[in-house]
Amino acid sequence: MATRPKVHHRELGSAIDRIARRRTKVDDRDREKLPDSPDSDPREVLDYLRKYSGPAIPLWVLQADVCDALTLNNWLWWDDRRRELHFLKAGRDRGLFLSQLGAQVGVGKQGVLDRIDRLEALLSFDRPDEKISRAARHAARVRSDRMPDEQAWLSRRRDDLAAVIADMVAQADRFDIQEREWVDELEVDRRDDEFSAATMVILGLAAAELRTAPAVLSLDSTRPFAVHTVLARVDQLRGQFAELGSKAGQSVAS
Repeated sequence: MATRPKVHHRELGSAIDRIARRRTKVDDRDREKLPDSPDSDPREVLDYLRKYSGPAIPLWVLQADVCDALTLNNWLWWDDRRRELHFLKAGRDRGLFLSQLGAQVGVGKQGVLDRIDRLEALLSFDRPDEKISRAARHAARVRSDRMPDEQAWLSRRRDDLAAVIADMVAQADRFDIQEREWVDELEVDRRDDEFSAATMVILGLAAAELRTAPAVLSLDSTRPFAVHTVLARVDQLRGQFAELGSKAGQSVAS
């Protein structure tokens, strides 16, 4: 199974904000129960969506909610990996027997060590608070030699990234999407030919702008359109980028 795309803290906050704005727009009578701060616990937001998504809510809102809910769920998946690594290492450092730790996660003593190695490798490229301003993205190019695996991947996939960004911009134009801050930021990276790890974060933010746009959600769901193909390519690229740490972990364990 492919590694889930990484979720940046900005993606988390943006997803919560979109959910809140949609529910406000359609006069959701339970809107006041929705945690709407960017720093809200995503579990509470997900619980809200599970409880308050009845037939009174328009279909396009419910569809967009699912897209954003999966972003929140992916954030929690990565956060669980960070939390597990922290406590496995803490238990080892505080003198607990590996067998004690292993019993909690269903592995033996060597399994605990292998699990720590794999998690460290998986999270070695995990920067949920990556600075994604334009200046920060330029600075990332300057220090790219510190991240050789990431930069090598970005160099190999440069043409693919440029092509998918161009297609995203074209689709945003085609559907006259007004809320396209991150689509336009991606176009800057493509035009400047400057791709970094932050670009992959912005790719996710831009994909969410397309995926949750009412005009895209209203398309016939029985067949794929060009915009769906573009979004699938984005998801594939982000998944491959996320797998860099996973592959490193497999090498460590072998």
